[in-house]
Amino acid sequence: MAKGGVCPDDEEKAKSMDQTSLKMTRMPQVPAPSAHGFTGNRLNASVPTPPRVHLGNVGSAPRLTGSIGEHVILLEQFMTKLQMARRAIIAVAAVVAAAPLRGARAQTRQNQGRPGSPREATSALIWARNETEFRQALQDGIAEGFLPMFDPRTDIELSSTIVLEQKKNEGMTWGANGNHAKIRWVGPGGQDMIVIQEVKGPNRGFYFEKFNLYGGGYNRAPCGACLKLRALLGDVGALYKFTLRDIYTSFGTYGIYLQGAVFEGMCENVHSENHTKDGMYMEHTNVGQGNQGIVSNVQLIHPNMSRNFGAGVRSVYSCNAAFGSFINNADGGIVAPEGLRVGFANNGENTGEAVYVVPSNGYGSYILYSEASTDGSTHARRWDGAKNDWVSVGKPTLYLLSRGAGVTETGNHVATYGGAMKSSAVRVVK
Repeated sequence: MAKGGVCPDDEEKAKSMDQTSLKMTRMPQVPAPSAHGFTGNRLNASVPTPPRVHLGNVGSAPRLTGSIGEHVILLEQFMTKLQMARRAIIAVAAVVAAAPLRGARAQTRQNQGRPGSPREATSALIWARNETEFRQALQDGIAEGFLPMFDPRTDIELSSTIVLEQKKNEGMTWGANGNHAKIRWVGPGGQDMIVIQEVKGPNRGFYFEKFNLYGGGYNRAPCGACLKLRALLGDVGALYKFTLRDIYTSFGTYGIYLQGAVFEGMCENVHSENHTKDGMYMEHTNVGQGNQGIVSNVQLIHPNMSRNFGAGVRSVYSCNAAFGSFINNADGGIVAPEGLRVGFANNGENTGEAVYVVPSNGYGSYILYSEASTDGSTHARRWDGAKNDWVSVGKPTLYLLSRGAGVTETGNHVATYGGAMKSSAVRVVK
C-alpha cells in the first residue's frame, strides 16, 4: 500500500477515470434527431446541451456540472413544442379527412330546401316528403346505379304516372326498397301509378319491395294498375329475373299487372285487394308476331288476392302458385284460361264458383293439396250508388276446381259450414 493509505492500483484507476471524465466534457454540442426525425432546429427550438458528468474519485457519486435547472427548463420547453407540433399535424389531418363529409352534409342541407330533392333521414334512408322528391329519388337510383331505400315515414300523394326505365343495366339489381312507404293515388282515374318499362337491351334484376300502393278507388275513380311491369318490345326488351316482395295494393283497377315479355320472376307475399278487376293480371302481347311478348316462368309464393271484382289472379300457363289465400273474389281464386303449371296448397273461401278455373290442360296442369271453404251463399258484391244498394258480381263457391280435359288434381278437398253443410251441390271438381 502506498503512502497515505492509497493503493497503486487505485491511483491507476483514478487516472483512467479522470481521462473518461475529460472525454465526456468534450462531447459535441449538436442536438441529436428525435425519434420522429425532428431536431431542435427543425422545430425552431434549441436542444439543451447534455449536462457534463464528473465521476470523481472511486467511491464518490457522479455529479453534474452547470445549471441543472437550466437544462430541465430547456428540456421541458423542447418536449412541449414537440407535443404541440404533433397535435398540429393531427388536427390538420382531421380537417382534411372531415372536409368531404362536411361538404356532403352541407349539400344535403342545401338540397333539403329545394323542390325535388328528397330529405335524408339518415345516411342510408331517403325521406321523400312529396311526389316530386319521391319521383326524383327513384329516377336517381336508376340513373346512378343504386337501389334507393326510403324512410318508413315516406307517405305521399301521387298525381301522375311514374315511368322507370333502366338504360345502363349491368345485370345487377335495380329498383327500390320502400321500407313500407305509403303511396296514394290522387290522379285521373284509369292511369297507372308506377310503370316499369323495358328498353332495348338487358333489363335483368328489377327488384321492388315493401310498398303500400293505394289506388284511390274507395271514394273516387281508381287508378289503372297500382304496379305494372311492361315489356312490349318482346324478347329484345324483356324484363326478367325480377323480384316483387311485400307489395300491398288496394282500390285500383288492377293490383299488379305483368304485360309482355316479363318472365323468370318471383312474387313473394304480394297482396291485392278491393280492385275493380283482377288482383293480379298476366297478359301476353303481339302473340304470333315477330315482337311477341310472352309472360312465363312466374313464381307466386303466398299471394294474397282477395275481395276483387274479377279474379284473384288471372294467370298464364307458365306459373307456379303456392300457399296463397283467395277470399271473396267474384270470378274465382286463380283463373288460368291456358292452363296452370302448378297450383299447390292454396286456400279459397267464398271466392267465386270455383277456387281454380282451369279450362285447358296446356302443357300439363296440376292442382295439388288445396282447399275450398264455403257457406254456400256468401259471394262478391258491389255497392251501386245509383241504386243505393249492393249488387251481386260473383257466385257462391261450390267447387274447388272447374277444369278442362286432362287437368290433374290430387289431395284436394272442400270444407263446408253454415248453409253448405251436407249440401250435395258442393264437391271438389265441377
